[in-house]
Amino acid sequence: MLSFKKVALNDIKTIKPYFYLSTNKTCDNTMGGTYMWRDYFSVEYAIQNETLIFKVKVKYHNGINAFTLPIGKDIYGTIMEIEKFCRYAEIPIAFCTVTEEELTLLTTIFNDTRIYKEDNWSDYLYRVNDIVNLVGRKYSGQRNHINAFKRAYENYSFEEITKRNVNEVKDFYTYLNLTTNKKSDVFIEEQTKTFEVLDNYNLYGMIGGILRVNGAIAAFSIGEIYNNVLFIHIEKADLKYRGVSQVINNEFAKYYASSVVEYVNREEDVGDEGLRASKQSYHPCEIISKYLVVVNKNEYVSNEKD
Repeated sequence: MLSFKKVALNDIKTIKPYFYLSTNKTCDNTMGGTYMWRDYFSVEYAIQNETLIFKVKVKYHNGINAFTLPIGKDIYGTIMEIEKFCRYAEIPIAFCTVTEEELTLLTTIFNDTRIYKEDNWSDYLYRVNDIVNLVGRKYSGQRNHINAFKRAYENYSFEEITKRNVNEVKDFYTYLNLTTNKKSDVFIEEQTKTFEVLDNYNLYGMIGGILRVNGAIAAFSIGEIYNNVLFIHIEKADLKYRGVSQVINNEFAKYYASSVVEYVNREEDVGDEGLRASKQSYHPCEIISKYLVVVNKNEYVSNEKD
């Protein structure tokens, strides 16, 4: 029987290697995406037969307990273990953050399901060359903002976040929070975990960049690379500098782009209209839809493979 434990910081080295085995491009299958939201979604994990499973509380769907698709050696067998666990615990058999491709697998295994599309939690995926080069009329707005920034602030620079400057980043983020009036639970959780990332930067093991104007921090960004995708987990900017958001986005992608990286994932808009407009303005090559799948009671295919 599966046995779950609460995800904690000291589990990072155990859990992180599994994310490199993921075949989808969602931010949910990253260390930063999991850890920064582990308390908000009450994330627990189990490892069985070299396969990782997360159990989460889906707050935006009446707090139902659900499972992510397993990552690792035995996906089918572990799904069957999840089914067994749910029936023993007398809870719904439910799976969250399911992509279109993964729907096919689940609807093959379970023959009676309810499927809920969660638009607010779709990921925005871009071709890295588009973000770096901004070619064509559709990116004229971004180029105009970047050019205005460069004309106004000729003495700007970009550098990596390291243990030598991470405390300076933390001070900058503290200053930014003094100027915002956002009070949503999502914002507060992101704020708390951004400080946690900065306080435990080496342990998290992510990559980051700072944009400076005349030596002072104007913006920073933090993310990760898995397989061929650069994920942006945190991006914060002082908007008194015109074009600063466009410049940090562009500089971060340029700095970390490589022959391996093909895509940039800028994650979800969580229903925020401002974020949605901003993410759409960069013309994603794909909006990765995610679904909650609930198996109807006593309606499932036999555990035996064909």
